[in-house]
Amino acid sequence: MKQENVSEFMHVFNELQKVVAAQLKEDPDTNFGSLIYAAEEKQDKVVLTYKSQLDLYRRFRNILVHSTINENESIADPSQSLIDVMKQISEKIKHPKTVSDLFLEKVIHFNLKDPLSDVLEAIKDNQISQFPVFQEQRLVGMISENGITNFLAHSIKDDWISISGTTIEEVLENDHERDSYEIIPADQSIFDIEAIYSRKIEEGIIAYFLLIAKDGKVTEPSDLLGIITPWDIPEIIENK
Repeated sequence: MKQENVSEFMHVFNELQKVVAAQLKEDPDTNFGSLIYAAEEKQDKVVLTYKSQLDLYRRFRNILVHSTINENESIADPSQSLIDVMKQISEKIKHPKTVSDLFLEKVIHFNLKDPLSDVLEAIKDNQISQFPVFQEQRLVGMISENGITNFLAHSIKDDWISISGTTIEEVLENDHERDSYEIIPADQSIFDIEAIYSRKIEEGIIAYFLLIAKDGKVTEPSDLLGIITPWDIPEIIENK
């Protein structure tokens, strides 16, 4: 058996233990099993994402330590691929990706008094379907493709529709998704984003948008740095 692999595994495991302890703000000498328990108690989304792998490493480490054949031979041989994955997980816990790593982009926004035709043009040109709406400098809601569709459907039913003469304000007044958003800071972990959407799905809310602002506050349109939609969930999962 490759004794050097055992030595490297133990070194990487010890480093991983320090990283997990730092993430949880626990003493670095805390027992690894206790760290996993602490992650559950604190509901730390970063560490819990890798709970099954961490527990596997803990058990494998115990086998190596407590079931050694002799000083030159171990009962098991950690593969290099296992060690490499441990290093990757350690880095992911130490430097979890934030929304600023993935979702910063120019945000198209509108004013309440802008014509609905401007939004339809933006949908056609940019292949996106939700936009923040402002009243001067104040964020007042989100206009979405679903909201526009509902507005048009009701207008046709009432035998009245005029795209050129309709303002965003008229659509937003009856858009039940206008408040289906929250503002998040640019440094928020993508693990938190996944948790937000999981919670919303459990509540039966599918159309929900996260507006990214540098400090988590929007006082004017330029504060917006990006938008996350439910259709971004696969990218979030891929980058965990």
